[in-house]
Amino acid sequence: MIENTELMSGPAPPPRSGSGSSLSADLAEPLNRSATDVASIPDPNRQFKSNNPFLQQADWNTTAATVSGGEWAVPTNSEDSGATEAPQQELKAYPFKTLNRILDDLRWTVPFKAKFSTSLLNNKPIDYSSNLSKMAQSNQFEYDVLTLNNSLNYAPSYEEIPEAESNRTLKIIRGLITNAKHDTYHFRLMILEKVTNPFSPIDKHEYHIIPHSVLAKNELDVLRHGQESGLLDDAYFMSSNSNLNHILRVSVFNPEFSRDDLFQLTDEETIKNRYLEGMKNHPNLSADTIPNPIHCFKTMIKVLKGPILLPPTDSIKTISLKNTVLDSQVDIAFLLNRLSFSLNSEETDLIPPSLHTSPELKEAYVRKVIELIFCAKVYGKKYSNNEFETQYSYSDNFSLIFSHIPEFDKHINLVHFKTHNSNHLPFLINLSICSFFQDELIVKCFENTVKSDLTNKLHYVDSLKSTINFRNGSSTNNKLAKYLKNLSTHGELVGWYDYVESMKALGLTAEDAQSLQNIDDDVVIAMYKTNYKSDLKNYTYFHRHLTTIAKARNSTKLTNFIDNEIIPLELALEELGVEEITEDEVIITAYEFGLDEVMQSNGFNSSSPKVSLLSKSLLSVAVNRKSYLLLNYLETKLPDTIKVSKDITYARALEILGCQTSSSEFELVTNFQSRLISNVENELNDVRILRYSLKLIAENKKSDILFSFLKNGRIDPTLLPAENWPAGLDNIGNTCYLNSLLQYYFCIKPLRELILNFEEKDLDLLQNRKIGGRKVEEAEIARSKQFIYHLKHLFNEMIHTDKRCVEPSKELAYLSFLHLSQPVTFKENRFDEKENDIIDLESDEPILVSSQSESDLDVEMIESSAPELDSHIENVEIIADESHEERNPSQILPISTDQMESTIEVGRQQDVTECIENVTYQIETALEPEELEEDGEQVDLIKKLFYGKIKQTITPLDLINKQPRISAERFFSLIINVSDNPKNIYDSLDNYFSEDLVKLEEGYVKKSLTISELPEVLQFHVQRVMFDRERLVPYKSLQPIPFSEKIYLDRYLDTTDEEILSKRNEVFKWKSEIQMLHERKESILKVDDTTHMNIIDSLRTTKKFIESKIIPNESFTFDEATLMKIDNQITSLNEDLTKIEIRLTELREKVSNQFTSYTKVGYSIFAIFIHRGEASYGHYWVYIKDPHRNVFRKYNDEVVTEVPFSEVFNFNDGNTATPYYIVYVKENLENEYVEPLKRVIGTPN
Repeated sequence: MIENTELMSGPAPPPRSGSGSSLSADLAEPLNRSATDVASIPDPNRQFKSNNPFLQQADWNTTAATVSGGEWAVPTNSEDSGATEAPQQELKAYPFKTLNRILDDLRWTVPFKAKFSTSLLNNKPIDYSSNLSKMAQSNQFEYDVLTLNNSLNYAPSYEEIPEAESNRTLKIIRGLITNAKHDTYHFRLMILEKVTNPFSPIDKHEYHIIPHSVLAKNELDVLRHGQESGLLDDAYFMSSNSNLNHILRVSVFNPEFSRDDLFQLTDEETIKNRYLEGMKNHPNLSADTIPNPIHCFKTMIKVLKGPILLPPTDSIKTISLKNTVLDSQVDIAFLLNRLSFSLNSEETDLIPPSLHTSPELKEAYVRKVIELIFCAKVYGKKYSNNEFETQYSYSDNFSLIFSHIPEFDKHINLVHFKTHNSNHLPFLINLSICSFFQDELIVKCFENTVKSDLTNKLHYVDSLKSTINFRNGSSTNNKLAKYLKNLSTHGELVGWYDYVESMKALGLTAEDAQSLQNIDDDVVIAMYKTNYKSDLKNYTYFHRHLTTIAKARNSTKLTNFIDNEIIPLELALEELGVEEITEDEVIITAYEFGLDEVMQSNGFNSSSPKVSLLSKSLLSVAVNRKSYLLLNYLETKLPDTIKVSKDITYARALEILGCQTSSSEFELVTNFQSRLISNVENELNDVRILRYSLKLIAENKKSDILFSFLKNGRIDPTLLPAENWPAGLDNIGNTCYLNSLLQYYFCIKPLRELILNFEEKDLDLLQNRKIGGRKVEEAEIARSKQFIYHLKHLFNEMIHTDKRCVEPSKELAYLSFLHLSQPVTFKENRFDEKENDIIDLESDEPILVSSQSESDLDVEMIESSAPELDSHIENVEIIADESHEERNPSQILPISTDQMESTIEVGRQQDVTECIENVTYQIETALEPEELEEDGEQVDLIKKLFYGKIKQTITPLDLINKQPRISAERFFSLIINVSDNPKNIYDSLDNYFSEDLVKLEEGYVKKSLTISELPEVLQFHVQRVMFDRERLVPYKSLQPIPFSEKIYLDRYLDTTDEEILSKRNEVFKWKSEIQMLHERKESILKVDDTTHMNIIDSLRTTKKFIESKIIPNESFTFDEATLMKIDNQITSLNEDLTKIEIRLTELREKVSNQFTSYTKVGYSIFAIFIHRGEASYGHYWVYIKDPHRNVFRKYNDEVVTEVPFSEVFNFNDGNTATPYYIVYVKENLENEYVEPLKRVIGTPN
């Protein structure tokens, strides 16, 4: 049924002032109005245009837009509620664009399409960047993008339509594209995505142009694909980093009204004639009320508004031509011919089209209304009281779009998007970036662009470099330049310009790109060799350019050549940062440190050129030295670096060494060594081939002697019966200091027996228990018990294994490094688990697995700053074992593999003291306290073994009747600060436990420190890391700190002995005098900031000037008595300095000898932890004295050897193996407490 309604019945409104005229000349003929001119959609197999000259060669003719492998999860047509699940790898192979690039393309689509007949939206930016930048620079094609600010239900700029069945929402944004001539085009954005939290915007959408064929049918229906005409350009995008199946359709439409269409609404003469003609049908109209164009626009909008707002369930409402004055306001023929209206059979009523059955037509009606409002504003400017001018406004900064496609840079986009000049610069267009983008975003855009178009990577790299030069330091944090520098240093960012320059560096040039590419790789290699051999000092320079060429060409031949090259030894040493005399162990440490730095800087890219160069440098040193240690390291850790043919058989290996199958191990070793030192240059005498051959023989004979020889070039004496030797500990990755610590604890008999006999107690009832002043949490108890079980298992293995060494479990290392504040998830122990989740506890064999670890870097030397340690390590990587072995499956619980694998860099940036604190805390936490102190602090074996107490007494000197203030504090270790330049360990302790004069607010006080309670095991922490303020780098002090086998602490104890107190008082007076003498000395030697000289030097300079310049000059008169006074003053000051030094020597000698006769409280040397290396890297081991055999053993990971006393007490200057932790044990407890050798082979626990 069609209902009739009246429109504009009654007289028309009076005309507005203004003379009649034709349509404004500003409304020029619009461009490209063809409804059939629709942009093509990219096909997944389409090969996008590339500017890379290499693509002219068939082997390079690839495109990142070609998707191979894997299929998109596109629902079938029958599954209308399905959503496209785009595989990330395939989606990212389609051309990448940012939202900003898409919107800029939208703004430039009209003029670009008119000039070049090419789509911007559907092409890679690099394909049009040159033409677009020229167009933008001309300033002749500027278009604005406008969105109507008014909220009109019949012409909404923004519309949101829920898709209930698929839990998705369709957002529609409409607007205009206009220029200075007011040519008017339309745009529409349709965003289809899952319903989400509007307050959780994505950082930045990573859009990729996609063909519509990859979308599901229901998605195409919702996005109205194929249902519309009038399209000028149309493109589909999908966000690869949104988890909402975010799909964006961007459409550009031709104008809805032609110039002729608008003429009948704007030409005043036409309007007048139509109105006068209408008066014939409507006598009530007056010739005095002829409408102006504003009225006509309003009428036309009203006509269109009705059908748009008509509910789908309502009947169509007709417009009576008899009862309305519509025909006097608008051209009825225009409605019939252009707007799909029709007449009833009597031709008395005008019937609007049914828009709810034609979404395409309804959308066109909405565009028409938006366009009419804009035209009414433009044309009506010359009419006063133009309500379109006052009531309607447009936004030109994309605010509506940025609000409904929210990204983190919304605000800066709103500020700069309209005015930025990015489209003037092709290198910015290439990367889909804007000039105001932050550095991090530019990097992300570059990476995404390259991933989507690898064939043009060289040009994208050039674009990135041009971007950095363009910004010229304008970035706020300079991360962009750092990114480029970092990756460029490691050969990861090679541009076309770099490639050309690298070819020139090798003497290779060509007239054009194709000719350059035609140069053969063999020619490149030959030129490289010629250049570096003639200029070895510049090897790195030529190697870098060869690497650049290999990267640019993607050449397998060049890459293989670089990988297999043995680089010059001189360069290798320089690359590793070592000298020719540097020991092999330190070279390994230097390599691992360098590798760690490179891996962290390049995002852990193990295939980077810098990593390869480091490995090749180590190989060069190893081969040139024929070093057993280095070559064994390479064979174990970096087998791919050795590059030895695997075609050598056992028989061939015997032939190479000149041996028979019956040859003894000693004959094999002798022949190996003779060939190794041979001067005959023969491929078979290559140390790598010789070692590989001997290794094959060792495997065939299962010879531990040969395997040991290959490791260090010596027959290992520890291959003797195991019960005569302590077990070593395998290094499972940066754990040399942990191994030292575990060996140290194993040797302390009471602690070892405590661990071995540990029985779990219910400690949950001890609610107020504290350790180190901190309340023990329930989770810490469970974790600490697990730590004890793992430690117990290790100690058992160290006692009962028949092997040379055992391997600490990954779980033990993980719990040792990870601070207690970090939670640990344990799996429940079930006997029906898979083999890799259950630990086989029946075998008597120790844990013996490969010591190869993900990270080979030894530890960094980090200093703690206080006796009570509260450091902790985060981000520790422990890779879970494939298998486990334990003695009690009901006690040890496996740790989540994912949890351990998420913790990176085993032991990185943690020192011995931090690890000790963490380990001892866990042991204490698992123990039942022997008692609790008043404050809840737990007393246990750890406290008795390692903890002492310091008493501080502050005595006022000015207030005679005021009582001293006394405080006490526990200490775990005593600090030896190398920066104080102590002569020996006593000198350091004297500096610490002393009576000093201190000025406080209350006046001068005497502050004294004494030991009120001694530990059974006394630990000294030597702080060696200092900071060079000139070079702004940390460094390790190598200053020797002499120590002896015995140390006596009588002088430092808290006591009431009058004799000791009197001696301390003397020391206090002597030290006060020492302080005064130092101040006097410093005042004499103080350097003036202006003259940069002290007083003595200034007087000498003055004297010299007078003698050389003043006295010889006859024009000056000078009193020689003044010169004598200056000379006397110089002499007097020098005499003062001499007297000060003599007195200081006397006082120091007195202080040093004051307590030498006090030897009642003695300690014996027990263990010395050694660090060899620099402040930023190094290696740890520990010397432990066996008092039962009166020998020192060196525990160096898996190797345990006896060493002479001279090695332990080596205080020579320049010795890089310096004590870092020194441990003594009470004299009377030495034999009882220290038991390093505890072996019971094969006996079960």
